[in-house]
Amino acid sequence: MKKSILLLLAIMLSGAAATLFPCDITMATGPAGAKNKIKVRLTVECIHRRCPVNIEKTKLAVEGLVIEKQGKWKKTGEGIYQMDLIVSLKGKENGEITVRRECPKTGHQEETLEIEPL
Repeated sequence: MKKSILLLLAIMLSGAAATLFPCDITMATGPAGAKNKIKVRLTVECIHRRCPVNIEKTKLAVEGLVIEKQGKWKKTGEGIYQMDLIVSLKGKENGEITVRRECPKTGHQEETLEIEPL
């Protein structure tokens, strides 16, 4: 009996931990193109069915990078949005892209991608 209660409690806690963040943010880079331009795909998956935060309120910050081209957010599935960027490094140092979303229900979610020179 104690084992089943502990198992149920563990399942409930792991489910609660999964919904602590407002969104799941992932970033992926493609191979460097001409003039060391790097393609970056941003993906935001909204955890809540009716997310109170519009995708357009997602904030991007760059450090050590120049955004050469920024696409628009595209809905690719239920609560899933993607945006493509083309970036280049300003110099021979690393650069960073930070994606941040603020949720009134669960706080903020922030992910950073570091890009190194070739």
